[in-house]
Amino acid sequence: MPTSSNLPRRHALAIAVYSLPLLLLIAGLGLHQSYSWQAPLLPYALILAGVLAFLAAMHRTLVRDLARPAGFQGGADAEQQLAREALEASEQRYRSVVELQTEFVVRMSPDGYLTFVNDAYCRACRKTREELLSPSWCELDVLPPDERRRFVEYLGRLTPEAPNASIELINAMPGNINRWLAWNDHGIFDDEGRLIEVQSVGRDISDRVYAEQARIEAEKLSRERDAQFRAIAEGVPLPITISAIDGPEILFVNEPARKILGIEIGQVGAEAISTWESRTRRDDLMRLLLRDGLVDAFEAGMTTMQGTRIDTLVSARLITRGGRPAMLAAVTDITRQREAEAEIARQRETLYQSEKLSALGSLLAGVAHELNNPLSVVIGYSSMLKEFSTDSATVGRADKIHAAAERCSRIVRTFLAMARKKPPTRGAVDINEVVIASLELAAYSLRSAGIEIRTELEDGLANIWGDRDQLHQVITNLAVNAQQALLQVPHPRRLTIITTGQDGAVEIVVADNGPGMPETVRARAFEPFYTTKSAGEGTGVGLSVCHGIVTAHDGSIELDSTEGGGARFRIRLPSGKTDAVSAPATAGKAPTAPSAARILVVDDDADIAAMIAELLRRDGHDVTIADDAHAALRAVRHERVDLLISDIRMPGLDGPGLYRALEEVRPGLASRLLFVTGDTLAPEIDRFIGETGAPVIEKPLDPQSFRRLVTERLSAMEEARP
Repeated sequence: MPTSSNLPRRHALAIAVYSLPLLLLIAGLGLHQSYSWQAPLLPYALILAGVLAFLAAMHRTLVRDLARPAGFQGGADAEQQLAREALEASEQRYRSVVELQTEFVVRMSPDGYLTFVNDAYCRACRKTREELLSPSWCELDVLPPDERRRFVEYLGRLTPEAPNASIELINAMPGNINRWLAWNDHGIFDDEGRLIEVQSVGRDISDRVYAEQARIEAEKLSRERDAQFRAIAEGVPLPITISAIDGPEILFVNEPARKILGIEIGQVGAEAISTWESRTRRDDLMRLLLRDGLVDAFEAGMTTMQGTRIDTLVSARLITRGGRPAMLAAVTDITRQREAEAEIARQRETLYQSEKLSALGSLLAGVAHELNNPLSVVIGYSSMLKEFSTDSATVGRADKIHAAAERCSRIVRTFLAMARKKPPTRGAVDINEVVIASLELAAYSLRSAGIEIRTELEDGLANIWGDRDQLHQVITNLAVNAQQALLQVPHPRRLTIITTGQDGAVEIVVADNGPGMPETVRARAFEPFYTTKSAGEGTGVGLSVCHGIVTAHDGSIELDSTEGGGARFRIRLPSGKTDAVSAPATAGKAPTAPSAARILVVDDDADIAAMIAELLRRDGHDVTIADDAHAALRAVRHERVDLLISDIRMPGLDGPGLYRALEEVRPGLASRLLFVTGDTLAPEIDRFIGETGAPVIEKPLDPQSFRRLVTERLSAMEEARP
């Protein structure tokens, strides 16, 4: 029988035994509060340990009381009373601690009937403890079917050797709201290893689960959008880049950006902006983008992967990439568009120049006609003075007048040749004469620019078989180009033209001491419409036309030039079918007419008509003058006429009209017409001459050539008489 002295000791022991589970429970709940977000196993393990220790203490007390002999009944009753009191006090403290927690603490049989719940779980379920502990309430019923099967399988995996486990379940809470609950369970087994009860501590983790699900869904959506963006970006043929704004760094590029611009993801600093021709332009784009959020059609120069400069249009948008402000940019190569626009501008300028030349041609036709008439008079009378004067001083003065008039005549002919629009005609061409005529045409502008002209023209050169007018154009173009280049350098300025003949070819060298050309310009010098001149100063067709003309003559043109070393054009043309032109034996003398003839001169310019009449009368011809075509028609009706010499351009009835009228009035006389004209530009005159085959001599008249042609014409008519 225990003594009274043992009672306090046993009482203290009982308190200690029941206090240990309580301390474990408090410690576990405290740790759970501290680690509520991470939800480690340690707090739950301590809570379960406290619950189990409490149950073990109760079991020990009951076993000890049942095993005590009957003789100790009196003392046992007192001791049992003390133990019950200690147990009740400990359980009360246990319940107080458990009820104060927000976590759920429950005990449940394997078939789902609750034997213990705390207030937190009651509040969550919105039911009383009595309702939850009622035999009519089964915890498994609040689980959706799939969750119920999973939980039953989970319980089946608990064993005496592994009684602890964790699970997250969806519980159907009041109001048809599903909540995620996390449970840490401990299985209690009987002596035969059968699960008889489950001790559980749980908490609501719905917010965390839903947040995690939202994060996963957001990441999935982000991956899908990123995949869609990549698919779109890679499907677009334009270079697309994403670069950080807070510092130059490439965050994304598509394949065209890699291939065309050589940009790669991860490039930073200077490497990331190396494709921009000007960093200032990129800074301007960034400033506009930060201000407006978007920029379209921003022009900028860029460099390709091959180092070639291209013109681009950049469209940019302000976006966020990986949490960083970034610029999404699409780059459009507009180099060909700009080249096409420049080409159109050049062609427009060329068309404008062509229209000006066409207008100039029409003007020149009238100017030439007006100039050639007085020039014919000057040349004709000065020639007669030279031929018939006996005073040497007069002959000398007449010779100077004749030379000056001839020079004016050559300039007019050269202008007409450049403005004339007709198919090329080939014949024997003295290249030295072409050079001299071209320099005479450009003489004023060359002299006014202070350019010294040097010529080394080889005598006795073989003729070129070609078109005189086209070759004039080649030499004149080269001289004009040289003049424009020489204006860029200080004095002395020199233009040198050299002609030589060798190996069955004639070579013309046109050289200057101007600024020369760099290799990039020299390589494209003969390309059509390529020019380094400013708009309005050149069309880029001059050298290409020269190249075309020389090539059409089976020749070659080469350019030798270096920057700062002047330019040197070398032209090689094959010799023609005839030898060098020699002066006629009868030069300076009027040929003898076969016999005197009656000649009718028709010209609205009285001075021209009088000069022609005097020339012919000196050869013994009987000459009559008609001041227009109508007067000529009246004359031929009443007088015999052996030869009719008529101007083509006349007011009223012109030369072609006179020809057609003669075919009706006196058909035979139409074949005895010789036309004189100062206008060879008009296409209708070209057609008329081509259709009729009528002989034509151009003004200003060279007296010797004119008289020779008249003599040949009269001789041919005499031979044709039966």
